[in-house]
Amino acid sequence: MVKAAGKSSIGATNSPDEIGSFSTRFSLPSFLKQVKRLTDHQSEALQKTGFGNLLSIPNQRLNKSLLDELMRRWDTNKQAFVLPRGEISLNLMDIALILRLRVVGPPVSLVNSIPFGDLERDYGAVIWKRKITVTSLESKLNSFGDLCSDEFVITFLMYTFGTFLFPNANGTVDSRLLSYIQDVDNIRRFSWGEAVLKDVCNWLDQRKMKSVKYVGGCLLFLQIWSFEHIDIARPALLGSSVSFPRVFKWDKSKLHSKQQIMSQFKSLHNDQVTQELQLTSWESEIDIIKELLEAQSNEKEHSEVENSCVNSPIVIDCESEVDTIKELLEAHSNGKEHSEAENSCVNSPIVIEKDLRRRVKMLEEKIMELQKENVELMGENDELRKDNKLLRLSSDNLVFRLEKLLLDEDHC
Repeated sequence: MVKAAGKSSIGATNSPDEIGSFSTRFSLPSFLKQVKRLTDHQSEALQKTGFGNLLSIPNQRLNKSLLDELMRRWDTNKQAFVLPRGEISLNLMDIALILRLRVVGPPVSLVNSIPFGDLERDYGAVIWKRKITVTSLESKLNSFGDLCSDEFVITFLMYTFGTFLFPNANGTVDSRLLSYIQDVDNIRRFSWGEAVLKDVCNWLDQRKMKSVKYVGGCLLFLQIWSFEHIDIARPALLGSSVSFPRVFKWDKSKLHSKQQIMSQFKSLHNDQVTQELQLTSWESEIDIIKELLEAQSNEKEHSEVENSCVNSPIVIDCESEVDTIKELLEAHSNGKEHSEAENSCVNSPIVIEKDLRRRVKMLEEKIMELQKENVELMGENDELRKDNKLLRLSSDNLVFRLEKLLLDEDHC
C-alpha cells in the first residue's frame, strides 16, 4: 500500500513503499498532496495542458497482492498477460478510457539526440546525467506559493511525472521531458497516454526478465485496468455521476491475501475476463476517444489497401482474369455468346476452348505460387518482428545496466 506523505517533504520520495514482494516510488498521496495546495488560477492553467482531469483523481491504495500476481503473468514476448483462459494485452483505448490522456499525436520519445538545453540546467540536470530529483521538484513547487506562471506549470508537471505518471526506481525524472513541456501552449498536442502505456510495459518487462525490486510506471493505471478487464479483487463501483475517466468510478481497493488472489487467478473463468472494453454512448463523444477511433479506422483502411496492393497485387489480377475466362467458357459451352463472338469463334471453337482452358490452368498455378510466396514472406516478417523485439529488450537491458553502474558510482 502506498504510504501517505509524512511531515517531511523528503519522506514521500526517498522512502520507497513496499508493494508485495517489490517496491515502488509511485506515490499517489504525494501527488494529491500538491493538488490540494493548488489555487483556482493554478488549476485552470493546468487544465489547459491536457492533464487537468488528473487533478480530480480520488485517493486509491494499491492492491499489493493483485499487482504482484498480475506482473507474474506478464509475457515479454507476447507483450500480454497469460491467464488460464487465454491472453490479454494493454492497449491505447485502455489508457484513454482510464486516465483520459491523449493517445494520438506526436510521440514522446526520450532519445539521446534531444539537445541538452538551458532549461535542463536550470532544473539541476547535467549533460552526462540528465536526471532531476523529485525532492528538488517538490521543494521548488513549495516555493511558488500562490504564484501561477509557466515555470510553475512546468514544475508541477515534472513532479506529476516523477510521482504518478512516469515514476522510476531512483526518485528522479528524465530531464529530456522538459523539451516536450517547455512550450506550455503546445503540451496537450503530444501523445502522453501512449508514453505512459509504453513505460508501464517497459517496467513489466524489467520485472519479468530481471526480477527488479523497484517497479516504476503508473501502477494506478495498471490496477484500474485489472478492475476493468478481470473480475478479481474488484472494489465496489462508486455510483457517482462522474464516471469518466474510468479511474473515477471505482471505490478504494480492499485488501486481499496473496493466497486469495492466487486462488482466484487459478480458477478464473472466461466470463470473468473482458478482452476489449465497450464504449458507452457518452464516451464515444469524448474528443480523445473520437480521435482514437478515427485513427484506428484510418489505420485499418490503410492496412487493407496495403495488403491488397502490395502483398499480392498479381494475385488479384490473375483471379479476376480467371473468373473472366471461366465466364467465357461457360457462355461458350451454353451457346450464350453474342453474335459477334459467334462469328469470330465459329470456325475453330474446339481450339479456342482448349486455349482458354490452358490459360486458366496456367493462371491458377501462378496464383498458387504467389500465395505460397506470400505465406513465406509473412513468416519472414514475423521472424523480423521477433528479432526486433529481442534487440529492443537487449537494448533495454544494456541501458538498465549502465544506469545501475552510474547509480553505484553516485553512491560511492
